[in-house]
Amino acid sequence: MANEVFDAVCTVLAVREYSEVEIPSDVAMRVVEAGRMTASASNMQPWHFVLVREREGLRKLGSLVRTGPYIANAAAAVIVAFEKDKGDFGISDASRAIQSMMLAAWADGVGSNWTGFAGRLDNVREQFGLPETYTVLAVMPLGYPKRKVIGRKKRKPLNEVVSAEHFGQPVA
Repeated sequence: MANEVFDAVCTVLAVREYSEVEIPSDVAMRVVEAGRMTASASNMQPWHFVLVREREGLRKLGSLVRTGPYIANAAAAVIVAFEKDKGDFGISDASRAIQSMMLAAWADGVGSNWTGFAGRLDNVREQFGLPETYTVLAVMPLGYPKRKVIGRKKRKPLNEVVSAEHFGQPVA
């Protein structure tokens, strides 16, 4: 039986080069809605997402995020932040939301990637007006891939990362 979610998990790849095609508003909103609808510890929902679509904002993000200068060429980006006082739950929930958004984007043919990491993005928080009570975890650029994305994931064999019932017991 086909499973579209599993297929998306198995095929999603990091995309760092984007075409100049705009992302329709309904697709961009579906991506951030996927983040909002993600499960959350104790339903705290400690996240806040800033959807950036204006070219100047994307260029600014590209200059601020050391690991993501290519954000400047994306069609959009999502700044993912969480409430500082939620600690590890905030990091966990925001990370889960990023994965949900990346998979939702991929299902619509939109590529993305995780750029930056918490504690190193205060410049993004300040430039985009997030209060000091938030930590920016990541910036996720979005865009249709510039070229067809074909690749195979390099993953360890299942028996190296999965055990049955007890560590080291082979899984069937």
